Amino acid sequence: MLNYRQLHYFWVVAKTGSIVRACEQLNLTPQTISGQISLLEQTYGIELFQRVGRQLELTEAGRQTLPFVEQMFQLGANWS
Repeated sequence: MLNYRQLHYFWVVAKTGSIVRACEQLNLTPQTISGQISLLEQTYGIELFQRVGRQLELTEAGRQTLPFVEQMFQLGANWS
């Protein structure tokens, strides 16, 4: 089942470029965000981010997923 909260965390981390910045924006702990993203990855059997040094970069699957997630949240914002 699709979990919108997990997708939202993925989207914020992808847009901010780090879990730390996403934590600041979402007012959550790093464990919460990384744990939920891990669950999302496990659920769909894909890796969305890879560590490069101390940075997170989107994998190919993450780059393919991001435009769909952005569109979903843009459509949702239009309903508000």
